[in-house]
Amino acid sequence: MQTIHGFIVALHIITGALSLLLFWVPSLTKKGGKAHKQFGSYYINAMLFTSISGVVSSTIVLFIPLVIYPTMPEHFESVAYFTAYLRGQYIFLLMLSLLVWNNVRHSVAVLKVKNNLDQLRTIEYLWLPALLFTVASIALYQGVTYGITLTCIFAPIALLNAIGIVRYVYQKDIVAGSWVTEHIGHIIGSGIGAYTAFFAFGGRALFEGSPTLQIVSWVLPALIGVPFSIWLNCKYKPKSQVPKTPISRVAKS
Repeated sequence: MQTIHGFIVALHIITGALSLLLFWVPSLTKKGGKAHKQFGSYYINAMLFTSISGVVSSTIVLFIPLVIYPTMPEHFESVAYFTAYLRGQYIFLLMLSLLVWNNVRHSVAVLKVKNNLDQLRTIEYLWLPALLFTVASIALYQGVTYGITLTCIFAPIALLNAIGIVRYVYQKDIVAGSWVTEHIGHIIGSGIGAYTAFFAFGGRALFEGSPTLQIVSWVLPALIGVPFSIWLNCKYKPKSQVPKTPISRVAKS
């Protein structure tokens, strides 16, 4: 099982690194252009594999932590404490992986269905944001209970993300073209989640001697990504004010 887990993690790291590089091409090129579509497809496929492999590898550790990590470091005072530490780390990674998966999948779905949101009002679609909400709730409880700063920051973001997707799917009225900004916001959100995961685990080693720099590296993707998402939304939102159109009328047309 350690070998299988190690193989999944290795693929996760490789495709994750590739995703971090690919992210910038569709983000900075003209929307709807050839480069945007081509590299956007590469990014989505790489990020889907990265997020799903992250879910699988995290779930394995959560269920059998001591099988995957049989050797306990000397500074841990007990096996129980070591197990709790591992589960705390991997519930966070599971939450981030689900967050990225939700964002990527939703960004693709809104492009396909546009104003016809009835296609998304299914168990097959909504189980993933529901799972994210559940995992984020558990992570937030652990973060508050044990004073885990990073979890306390990103668990509420994951909760709001899950709620936001469901609210978008079940909105009564929809403004024509709103799927464009929905797509942009969630694609940028997937990048924020991916970079956060990278700095949360890779940055810890890079800034091991400075807790302040570690925290800065954790929140930096959000500090850059959120304003970037707002700027893109302002740039590509519909120029003219379009009256709200009831979904019922859209479905009939």
